[in-house]
Amino acid sequence: MPLPPPRPHRRRTSHLRHAALAACLVALPAARASAQYSVTQVQPLAFGYLTQGVTEIVPFTDTFRRGVVSIDGSGQAYIRVVLPVSLASPQGATIPLQFLIGDVAAQENGKPAGTFDPATSARVNLSKGTASLFIGGRAVPAAAQRAGLYSATVTVIVSSTKF
Repeated sequence: MPLPPPRPHRRRTSHLRHAALAACLVALPAARASAQYSVTQVQPLAFGYLTQGVTEIVPFTDTFRRGVVSIDGSGQAYIRVVLPVSLASPQGATIPLQFLIGDVAAQENGKPAGTFDPATSARVNLSKGTASLFIGGRAVPAAAQRAGLYSATVTVIVSSTKF
């Protein structure tokens, strides 16, 4: 009697994949009597599946994974982005995040996107229509990072006066 063919088996690897990650963008316009702004999340920043110990970079030019926020209003506006220092899981595990100069860009209607230091504010002219904010960054999982779903909140503040 012939032996049955060997069954294929899966080999476990030391680098686990994390569930999809997204930094959710929450837009909060600054209150002021003479100026009104509308801030809308178009797309969340998504790092995707991460490998333990390997930094994942999402450039602001990555149209599929970058965060995108739309800003409507009139006149000059200043944008400030409050960025998280880490992603967190419901179980309390964290993944450090890094946002460097060149990771965040603002684009006025009809102009190319211009990067700015995310630790400062950027000025946009809304007289010609909507401005867009593009957010990239880096997720830095540890070599022994626990797998799971991680998220964080990015706050966008818009004001008619400089911060």
